[in-house]
Amino acid sequence: MQRSQSQLWSDLGFSLLWVYSHLQRKEKEVAARHQLGPTHLEVLFVLARLQSLYPVWIPARLVYPYFCLTQPAIGRILRHLAYWRFVELVRDKRDRRRQLVRLLPKAHQLLDEIAALRTAVLQDFFSGLSPRQLRKWTEALQHRTFERFVPACGENGEHTSLEEKENFSWS
Repeated sequence: MQRSQSQLWSDLGFSLLWVYSHLQRKEKEVAARHQLGPTHLEVLFVLARLQSLYPVWIPARLVYPYFCLTQPAIGRILRHLAYWRFVELVRDKRDRRRQLVRLLPKAHQLLDEIAALRTAVLQDFFSGLSPRQLRKWTEALQHRTFERFVPACGENGEHTSLEEKENFSWS
Protein backbone atom coordinates (compact mmCIF):
# COMPACT_ATOMS: atom_id res chain seq x y z
CA MET A 1 0.00 0.00 0.00
CA GLN A 2 1.34 3.42 -0.91
CA ARG A 3 1.81 6.13 1.67
CA SER A 4 -1.02 8.26 0.25
CA GLN A 5 -3.46 5.33 0.49
CA SER A 6 -2.28 4.62 4.02
CA GLN A 7 -2.85 8.27 4.95
CA LEU A 8 -6.31 8.15 3.36
CA TRP A 9 -7.29 5.08 5.38
CA SER A 10 -5.95 6.59 8.59
CA ASP A 11 -7.91 9.82 7.93
CA LEU A 12 -11.04 7.78 7.23
CA GLY A 13 -10.55 5.79 10.43
CA PHE A 14 -10.09 8.97 12.45
CA SER A 15 -13.16 10.51 10.85
CA LEU A 16 -15.31 7.48 11.59
CA LEU A 17 -14.01 7.42 15.16
CA TRP A 18 -14.96 11.08 15.51
CA VAL A 19 -18.46 10.41 14.12
CA TYR A 20 -18.93 7.43 16.44
CA SER A 21 -17.80 9.37 19.54
CA HIS A 22 -19.99 12.33 18.56
CA LEU A 23 -22.97 9.99 18.16
CA GLN A 24 -22.32 8.34 21.52
CA ARG A 25 -22.19 11.74 23.21
CA LYS A 26 -25.48 12.81 21.61
CA GLU A 27 -27.15 9.49 22.48
CA LYS A 28 -26.05 9.85 26.12
CA GLU A 29 -27.61 13.33 26.21
CA VAL A 30 -30.89 11.98 24.83
CA ALA A 31 -30.82 9.10 27.31
CA ALA A 32 -30.14 11.47 30.21
CA ARG A 33 -33.16 13.57 29.22
CA HIS A 34 -35.29 10.44 29.66
CA GLN A 35 -33.61 9.38 32.97
CA LEU A 36 -31.82 6.49 31.25
CA GLY A 37 -28.23 5.38 30.94
CA PRO A 38 -26.33 3.89 27.99
CA THR A 39 -27.09 0.34 29.15
CA HIS A 40 -30.82 1.09 29.18
CA LEU A 41 -30.56 2.25 25.56
CA GLU A 42 -28.65 -0.88 24.61
CA VAL A 43 -31.39 -3.04 26.14
CA LEU A 44 -34.01 -1.07 24.17
CA PHE A 45 -32.02 -1.60 20.95
CA VAL A 46 -31.82 -5.34 21.58
CA LEU A 47 -35.53 -5.53 22.41
CA ALA A 48 -36.36 -3.63 19.22
CA ARG A 49 -34.35 -6.13 17.17
CA LEU A 50 -35.93 -9.09 18.97
CA GLN A 51 -39.36 -7.66 18.28
CA SER A 52 -39.03 -8.77 14.67
CA LEU A 53 -38.99 -12.39 15.92
CA TYR A 54 -41.62 -11.93 18.62
CA PRO A 55 -44.10 -9.26 17.45
CA VAL A 56 -45.88 -8.61 20.76
CA TRP A 57 -44.42 -10.24 23.88
CA ILE A 58 -40.70 -11.00 24.07
CA PRO A 59 -39.48 -13.52 26.66
CA ALA A 60 -37.07 -11.67 28.96
CA ARG A 61 -34.67 -14.63 28.92
CA LEU A 62 -33.81 -13.82 25.28
CA VAL A 63 -32.13 -10.59 26.38
CA TYR A 64 -29.63 -12.30 28.73
CA PRO A 65 -27.11 -13.66 26.17
CA TYR A 66 -26.58 -10.20 24.66
CA PHE A 67 -24.99 -8.69 27.77
CA CYS A 68 -22.18 -9.48 30.17
CA LEU A 69 -24.55 -8.77 33.06
CA THR A 70 -26.22 -11.08 35.53
CA GLN A 71 -29.90 -11.94 35.16
CA PRO A 72 -30.84 -9.89 38.25
CA ALA A 73 -29.03 -6.85 36.81
CA ILE A 74 -30.90 -7.14 33.53
CA GLY A 75 -34.11 -7.61 35.52
CA ARG A 76 -33.41 -4.33 37.35
CA ILE A 77 -32.81 -2.57 34.04
CA LEU A 78 -36.10 -3.92 32.67
CA ARG A 79 -37.94 -2.82 35.83
CA HIS A 80 -36.40 0.65 35.50
CA LEU A 81 -37.57 0.82 31.89
CA ALA A 82 -41.02 -0.35 33.00
CA TYR A 83 -41.12 2.33 35.72
CA TRP A 84 -40.50 5.07 33.13
CA ARG A 85 -43.10 3.45 30.80
CA PHE A 86 -40.73 2.36 28.03
CA VAL A 87 -41.62 -1.32 28.36
CA GLU A 88 -44.35 -3.39 29.96
CA LEU A 89 -43.45 -6.42 32.06
CA VAL A 90 -45.87 -9.27 32.77
CA ARG A 91 -45.59 -12.79 34.09
CA ASP A 92 -46.26 -15.69 31.77
CA LYS A 93 -49.69 -17.16 32.56
CA ARG A 94 -48.53 -20.76 32.06
CA ASP A 95 -45.26 -20.46 33.98
CA ARG A 96 -45.27 -17.66 36.57
CA ARG A 97 -41.46 -17.72 36.81
CA ARG A 98 -41.05 -16.35 33.29
CA GLN A 99 -41.27 -12.66 32.48
CA LEU A 100 -42.48 -11.26 29.18
CA VAL A 101 -41.55 -7.81 27.87
CA ARG A 102 -43.37 -5.57 25.42
CA LEU A 103 -42.09 -2.31 23.97
CA LEU A 104 -44.46 0.60 24.51
CA PRO A 105 -44.94 3.57 22.13
CA LYS A 106 -42.66 5.73 24.28
CA ALA A 107 -39.77 3.32 23.58
CA HIS A 108 -40.47 3.40 19.85
CA GLN A 109 -40.54 7.20 20.00
CA LEU A 110 -37.15 7.25 21.76
CA LEU A 111 -35.64 4.82 19.23
CA ASP A 112 -37.02 6.94 16.36
CA GLU A 113 -35.51 10.04 17.97
CA ILE A 114 -32.12 8.34 18.15
CA ALA A 115 -32.43 7.17 14.53
CA ALA A 116 -33.19 10.76 13.47
CA LEU A 117 -30.24 11.98 15.55
CA ARG A 118 -27.93 9.48 13.85
CA THR A 119 -29.16 10.57 10.43
CA ALA A 120 -28.64 14.25 11.30
CA VAL A 121 -25.10 13.68 12.57
CA LEU A 122 -24.20 11.62 9.51
CA GLN A 123 -25.73 14.23 7.23
CA ASP A 124 -23.72 16.98 8.94
CA PHE A 125 -20.53 14.99 8.67
CA PHE A 126 -21.10 13.63 5.17
CA SER A 127 -22.94 16.55 3.58
CA GLY A 128 -22.13 15.43 0.02
CA LEU A 129 -23.89 12.07 0.25
CA SER A 130 -26.96 11.15 -1.74
CA PRO A 131 -30.05 10.00 0.23
CA ARG A 132 -29.34 6.38 -0.75
CA GLN A 133 -25.74 6.54 0.47
CA LEU A 134 -26.88 8.22 3.68
CA ARG A 135 -29.42 5.43 4.23
CA LYS A 136 -26.64 2.85 3.71
CA TRP A 137 -24.44 4.59 6.29
CA THR A 138 -27.35 4.65 8.75
CA GLU A 139 -28.03 0.95 8.17
CA ALA A 140 -24.33 0.19 8.65
CA LEU A 141 -24.34 2.15 11.89
CA GLN A 142 -27.42 0.30 13.14
CA HIS A 143 -25.83 -3.01 12.15
CA ARG A 144 -22.62 -2.00 13.93
CA THR A 145 -24.52 -1.12 17.09
CA PHE A 146 -26.34 -4.45 17.14
CA GLU A 147 -23.25 -6.46 16.16
CA ARG A 148 -21.72 -5.73 19.57
CA PHE A 149 -24.65 -7.57 21.14
CA VAL A 150 -24.66 -10.72 19.02
CA PRO A 151 -24.93 -13.55 21.54
CA ALA A 152 -21.86 -15.68 22.06
CA CYS A 153 -24.10 -18.76 22.17
CA GLY A 154 -24.28 -18.75 18.37
CA GLU A 155 -28.04 -18.97 17.95
CA ASN A 156 -28.88 -17.58 14.53
CA GLY A 157 -27.53 -14.06 15.10
CA GLU A 158 -24.04 -14.85 13.90
CA HIS A 159 -25.22 -16.41 10.63
CA THR A 160 -27.46 -13.44 9.90
CA SER A 161 -24.70 -11.00 10.75
CA LEU A 162 -22.23 -12.70 8.40
CA GLU A 163 -24.83 -12.84 5.64
CA GLU A 164 -25.55 -9.13 6.05
CA LYS A 165 -21.83 -8.37 5.91
CA GLU A 166 -21.41 -10.30 2.67
CA ASN A 167 -24.41 -8.67 0.99
CA PHE A 168 -23.62 -5.12 2.15
CA SER A 169 -22.40 -2.53 -0.37
CA TRP A 170 -21.71 1.17 0.09
CA SER A 171 -22.99 2.31 -3.29
